[in-house]
Amino acid sequence: MADRQAIEEQTLPFYDQKQYYPVQHGEMLKDRYCTIAKLGYGAYSTVWLVWDEKAREYASLKVCVQTEENESSPVLNEINMLHRLEKFAEKDHPGLDFTRLARDIFEIDGPSGSHYCIAFKPQGNSVRTLQETFPNAQLRKHLVKSIIHRLFFAVNWLHATCSVAHTDISSANIVMDIEDDTILKDVEQQETEYPSTPITTELSGHPWLTDFGQMRVVEGRINQDWWMSDLYRAPEVLLQLPWGYPVDIWSIGVMTLELLEGKNLVDPVDRVHGQYVLPLALAQYIGYLGPPPLEIIQKSPLFQTYFDSKGNWISEPPIPKTSLEEFVTTIPPRKRRTSF
Repeated sequence: MADRQAIEEQTLPFYDQKQYYPVQHGEMLKDRYCTIAKLGYGAYSTVWLVWDEKAREYASLKVCVQTEENESSPVLNEINMLHRLEKFAEKDHPGLDFTRLARDIFEIDGPSGSHYCIAFKPQGNSVRTLQETFPNAQLRKHLVKSIIHRLFFAVNWLHATCSVAHTDISSANIVMDIEDDTILKDVEQQETEYPSTPITTELSGHPWLTDFGQMRVVEGRINQDWWMSDLYRAPEVLLQLPWGYPVDIWSIGVMTLELLEGKNLVDPVDRVHGQYVLPLALAQYIGYLGPPPLEIIQKSPLFQTYFDSKGNWISEPPIPKTSLEEFVTTIPPRKRRTSF
């Protein structure tokens, strides 16, 4: 088991063995959480199915990488934001039902330093993982509508009550609830035979918005830095303009199209050098949406680099000849305005 865990983390291009806590099968953390099976891993953590001895129930435990005490750390940002959200969690709001808050946050000592651990209610697959099980990776329209409808409750709570923007909304950061604990018992029983068995669920439970490592406070602050993931970056971020709550709405819109169509809306990456290309992203956005409002782009420090005085595109690459109407194939044209 330990060898398999090491191999999995080492597949990451930025892997640093000293940063990860070497969790062992059956290890007791905080004298409370007994590790059962590893559910996943990423740049900033490994995630484990554990048994909570105090609550007598299963939990999902995120064991974070060792991190420095600085404001740019996604781990520390997530910890701080989870504490912030908890302060507002007592207020009655339907968005709480669709936001995955922490049950417990604590630190453990590792060979090279301390590690934050975050306990959550166990989750099922991400929407992205479930999407891959559908033909052509296209979710059915009624499923997409159900997910997006509930997601807006969560986002409204973050914006209106907590004064924060998630900034990293994607199908990978929406997970499904597990309504039947027998799934977790099966994972525990199969762990010795099939290590790191993923939890599989159907789209029967409700979705949770999760992963708050990139969350930002919006109220009373000016955010104008380079932010968000490459495929979901809002136009105002591209243009180095002040941004706020609307960037989450942009991400939801892009994600909705991707869930319906089974493909990315934009692909602003130089595959030869593996680099994000800002003018390529802008050109693709303009291809779909048309020329941006002149009064907005004139405020951008990049205005003269990419546009003439009338707002016409003057950069390379040229604007692609495409449109949202061509991209959307799963909704008949006459129903597009009323489907969502």
